[in-house]
Amino acid sequence: MEETTPNKRAIYSLDHLKPEVVAVAFAKCSRSPESFAAIAEELTDQKSADFHEKWVVGYGHSSVAEHATLHLAIENVSILATKVLEDNRLASYTEKSTRYQVFDKTKYYKPKNVLESTLGEEYQKTMDYIFDTYTEMNEPMKEFITKKYPRKEEEPEKIYNVINKARVCDNIRYLLPTATLTNMGMTANARNFEHAVAKLLSHPLQEMKDIGTEMKQCALSITPTLIKFADANEYIKNTPEMMARLSQTLLPTNPEAVNPVEIVQYDKDADDKLVTALLYRGSSLPYKQIWTEVKKMPQEAKEKVIDEALKNRGNFDAPIRELEHVYYTFDILMDYGAFRDVQRHRMNTQTNQDVTIVHGFETPEEIIEAGLETKYKEVMARAADLYQKMYPLFPKEAQYVVPLAFRKRTLFTWNLRELHHFIALRSGKKGHISYRRIAQACWEKLNEIHPLLAKYIRVDMSEGSSSWASTMFKPEYNYKPKI
Repeated sequence: MEETTPNKRAIYSLDHLKPEVVAVAFAKCSRSPESFAAIAEELTDQKSADFHEKWVVGYGHSSVAEHATLHLAIENVSILATKVLEDNRLASYTEKSTRYQVFDKTKYYKPKNVLESTLGEEYQKTMDYIFDTYTEMNEPMKEFITKKYPRKEEEPEKIYNVINKARVCDNIRYLLPTATLTNMGMTANARNFEHAVAKLLSHPLQEMKDIGTEMKQCALSITPTLIKFADANEYIKNTPEMMARLSQTLLPTNPEAVNPVEIVQYDKDADDKLVTALLYRGSSLPYKQIWTEVKKMPQEAKEKVIDEALKNRGNFDAPIRELEHVYYTFDILMDYGAFRDVQRHRMNTQTNQDVTIVHGFETPEEIIEAGLETKYKEVMARAADLYQKMYPLFPKEAQYVVPLAFRKRTLFTWNLRELHHFIALRSGKKGHISYRRIAQACWEKLNEIHPLLAKYIRVDMSEGSSSWASTMFKPEYNYKPKI
C-alpha cells in the first residue's frame, strides 16, 4: 500500500488496480476519511462488483463509472463503422491512416444480406474492381509524384520516401470505398463506453450491431458490472427512422446547388458577447449589467479588450475559455476523405447525413495531371451504378460501395475557441488539401461576418481556397431516395 502521512500532499497512481476497483476507490472518497490507497486495499473484486450493482446499476449513480477506463483495439471494421464509433464525443481514437498506408485489396466488408441477395455477385465484382484499380494506380502515381517532386540534394532519402508515399496515398485514397477494412484504437470511460455500445446495438446496419456485441463481450471481462446492462435502445433506434420519414414527407428530394461551406446560423452580437464574457471573470457584477455597459462602449474599447485577451498567446496556447460562449453553425459539403478528418474534431455538435452519391465526387488535380482521370472516373461510375441498384433494396448497406471521393453533407456547430483549434490545425501545409480547403473556407466565411474575431485565428492560406470555396456544387446523380 502507498505510504501516506496525514496532512501531507500525496499524488500517486492507481493504474495497477482493475478499473472497477479504481472506480469504487474514487467513489468512496466522498464518504470515507481514509486515503485512496487504504480504501483500495480493502476492496476485492466482489466488493467492487457489489458496490457497482447497488449504486451504479441500482441507483443510477453513473458518474462513478467515469473512473473506470477501457482501452480497446478494434480491428478489421469498415471505414463506415469507424465513423459511427467516433461519433461518440467523450472518447479518444487513433485510426489507421489512408495517407500513410496502402490498403489490402482483399480486405473489405461484405454485408451478409447483400451477398445472399441477387446483387451479391455484382457487389463483390464491383468491390474487387475498385480495389484492383486502387492497387494498379499506386505505381503510376508513384512515378508521377517522383517526377513532379524530385528529391533535393540536402533532403534525406528516407524522409523523402515517406513524404512521397503520403503524396501518392493522398491521391489514390479517393478510390477506397467506405467498406474498406481498417483498424482503430479506442479509449473511453465505462459510462461513455456503455452509451457507445447502446448506440451500436441500436444501429440499422448489422456490422454495427456485431461490433457492439463484441465490444460489450470484451469489456465485460474488464468491467463485469459497469456495462452489463448496455443494450439496444428503442429511442435511439426508432427516432432517426421517424425523422427520416418526416424529411422525405415534408421536404423536396432534389438538393440545390450550393457553396461547399456556409455559415447558416451565428450569433449576430458575437463581438459584444465575447467582450462581456472576457470582462465577467475579473468583475463581481452580474452578466446583464456588464452587457449593458459593453453595449455603450466605443468600438475601440471593445477591440482593446479582445486584443488584450488574445495577443499574447504562445505558439501552442489555446485561447482562454471565454471564447466558448460564441457559436457558429456551418453546413459543409465535403468529400468523405476530408470528412473523416474533420469529423474527428468532436468538441462540437455534429449532425450527419448518410453517405450518398447524389452530390457527386471530387477529382484530385494530380490524378488528372498523371493521366489517370479516365480510369479514376470509371471507378466512380461503377460504384454509382451499383449504389443506385442497391439503394431500393438496401438503402443503408448501399453506403458501403461509395468511394471516399464522393461528397457528403454534415452540420457542425462550433464555438469560437474550437474554431481556433480546427482552423489552425487543419489549414496547415502538412495537411491533406481536401480538408485544408475546408478549414480555409471556414475562416473566410467567418471573416466575412466577424472580421474582428477572425483576425486572431491562425490560418494558413497558402494554396488558398477562395476559388474553390465559391464553387457551386451541383447534384450529379439524380435519383429519388426512398425510406
